[in-house]
Amino acid sequence: MPEEGRTKEASPDDSATNKDKRIADLTDDLKRLQAEFENFKKRTEKEWAERSKIATQRLVSDLLGVLDSFDKALEDTEDDGDKNGPKAGLQRIHKQLLQTLQREGLKEIEAKGKFDPYVHEALTKEEREDIEDGRILEVYQKGYALGQRTLRPARVKVAKKKKPQDLEPEESHNDDQPINQTSEKKEDENQ
Repeated sequence: MPEEGRTKEASPDDSATNKDKRIADLTDDLKRLQAEFENFKKRTEKEWAERSKIATQRLVSDLLGVLDSFDKALEDTEDDGDKNGPKAGLQRIHKQLLQTLQREGLKEIEAKGKFDPYVHEALTKEEREDIEDGRILEVYQKGYALGQRTLRPARVKVAKKKKPQDLEPEESHNDDQPINQTSEKKEDENQ
């Protein structure tokens, strides 16, 4: 009976097993928290990079008007050969602005050769016999891309192959009559 009155004491093996289980549970929790934190960091970095990219695109897109104004000013300014003249000053500022935008990833869209609807916008078409269909003839406004994304398509004039003039349509004739008879009737009417 002495055993009946005794309370069950935890054996050293039971307490070691409980401690090991508790340690394993806490280790799993810690690993899970670390993984969640790494995922949070990656997601935050990705969102920040995307926001930064969008902000850069907006800024560069807004500055394209300034770049266009510089291009127009350079066209309108006479070159008097003076290295300190107004045209030379405009050229230096234009070059500096363009280099700054290029460091951010701005690229001018090539507007020579064949028309590409993904990067060009056809404002007008001109019928030409001497040039193949779809060839760019003139650039009205330069186009720009930022990385792989088109910010503004190049606005261009495109060649359209001139079709040979059809001969004057012949008078309609009855399918039962040969064409020669129609010709003969015309000759009879003329006499």
